[in-house]
Amino acid sequence: MVAPSKFAHVVFNTHRYDEMIDWYAEVFEARVQHRDDRLAFLTYDDEHHRFAFVNLGLAKDAPRKRAAMAPGLNHLGYTWRNLDELIDTYARLKRRGVMPTRPIRHGLTLSLYYRDPDGNGLEFQIDLMEAQAANEFMSGPAFAANPIGEPFDPEALAARLALGKPVNDLIFRSDQAESKSDAGVGAER
Repeated sequence: MVAPSKFAHVVFNTHRYDEMIDWYAEVFEARVQHRDDRLAFLTYDDEHHRFAFVNLGLAKDAPRKRAAMAPGLNHLGYTWRNLDELIDTYARLKRRGVMPTRPIRHGLTLSLYYRDPDGNGLEFQIDLMEAQAANEFMSGPAFAANPIGEPFDPEALAARLALGKPVNDLIFRSDQAESKSDAGVGAER
């Protein structure tokens, strides 16, 4: 099998058509490529569309939000280039009242999880390790003992980052002592 060359887009069926379009446009600073009463297509880069929304119309029996552990999509993950970009995104969304539901230091990534108006999960992350080191970490004993990771305080991280102070002890897991002092991962300032 030949693997895909890239992730192209995601399409959501929704009873909250306007709310979903507005949320994705704001959170991703996306622009509307096309919108009518049935369909909308948005993008945040040069791709013709990254999000599409199908208007299912109003439904009086539709739940307000899908349960986090319901069958179906758990979350979509998006990677930022570096810690500054991730924290800038966090700060921008916070100013608009959009807060992460779970900030997690996974070890190989630092992640902020959000929920859209329909309850779909989104992970905004940065890689903390090169690919080989991340693969080794995932097959190691620390990851086996704790494959999820640990929560962190994005406010404390943003404050320390703004002051130009070291942040490795805030972004790496407590069981990653060797990484906390290793400025070579690109996360240290």
